[in-house]
Amino acid sequence: MINGVKDVESFNENEIIIVTHSGGLKIKGKAFEIAKMNVENGDSHTGLLEMTGEVTSLHYSDIDRSPNNIITKLFR
Repeated sequence: MINGVKDVESFNENEIIIVTHSGGLKIKGKAFEIAKMNVENGDSHTGLLEMTGEVTSLHYSDIDRSPNNIITKLFR
């Protein structure tokens, strides 16, 4: 279970990319399934992602991926 989830950018059975209140998080592994997700609240500290599967790596980034980020706007 991961708290502080703002958005799920990408999901497949081998990789999940999410945006948290602390930055980006890429999770790699096998047989991923999202069991529960709640990011509707709008409070960036309470979003929740619950998943199942085998995690082989986690990669954190502190890149701001909010819609107001100039880099995000340039590369859309």
